[in-house]
Amino acid sequence: MAISDVDIITYSGEINRNGYEAICNSLKRKKGQQALLVLSTPGGDPHAGFRIARALQHTYDNFDALVPRMCKSAGTLVVLGAKKLFLDDMSELGPLDIQVKKSDEVVGRNSGLDVLQAVTYLQSNAMAAFRSYLLELASQAGLSTRVASDIACKLTTGLYEPVFAQVDPMRLAEMQRAMEIAFAYGALLNEKSGNLRANGLEKLVTGYPAHAFVIDRKEAKSIFIDVEKPVGPLLELCTALYASMEKSTYSSEAEVNIYSVAEKANADTGESTQGTGAGEAGHATCDAAVGGSGETAAAAAILCLTSDK
Repeated sequence: MAISDVDIITYSGEINRNGYEAICNSLKRKKGQQALLVLSTPGGDPHAGFRIARALQHTYDNFDALVPRMCKSAGTLVVLGAKKLFLDDMSELGPLDIQVKKSDEVVGRNSGLDVLQAVTYLQSNAMAAFRSYLLELASQAGLSTRVASDIACKLTTGLYEPVFAQVDPMRLAEMQRAMEIAFAYGALLNEKSGNLRANGLEKLVTGYPAHAFVIDRKEAKSIFIDVEKPVGPLLELCTALYASMEKSTYSSEAEVNIYSVAEKANADTGESTQGTGAGEAGHATCDAAVGGSGETAAAAAILCLTSDK
């Protein structure tokens, strides 16, 4: 990967429609054939996350993703579109159990797994209760299997029927559809990136007990094929950009910037311009002559841009 072929895009803030539009605006300034996405987000709208990753896949031959610290929920969906993933020691991803708005509250969301796991738990316990009643009545009370099973059924029904009655079928269907969104979007993005292991998507959607569960680099390697720790200039880039992106990580107006790195013969002269702002894309160029991998070259060039800021 030549230096001139790399665009570095930074995205800091919630994943939402405004952020998607900011990404699209930044891509109008595309210079390279490949990109490095630096992402810092608590998550947000999965539909917008899919559109962001899809836009990058459509615009570039491929893109890699660098996570300086936090990339949760819909942010994890975005990096499913990346060919390679760079995670530092303090970086973390999150599960893809889609969040659904609570039906009885203006603010607050439930995981798409909540109702499904509750139903599974109740079913398991109801079956265990039935077996316990049946064995006790048949072996200790000396009742026939038919009579014991009839009594056990009535006891189990009386115990669990009020609980099952609280499960709303429409809510259950809503949660199921929410989970299918994550599966469908993840599969579509992985068609081009090809970075998910065989059971990686299923693990991301259903394999973790809480939406806030931390997926660090070691755990990520059980989900993704190509996961590396950033080293050298790329690690310096990771640290430097985290310091500048941290303040807008939780902002509803994402800060999006694009840096196009151009390689010229004379590395002693250079010009850089940068525009940043909520929902707006910045554009910068920096002359650099750096050897090594494409990631290393891109990192060195961005450090050139940020060193004087």
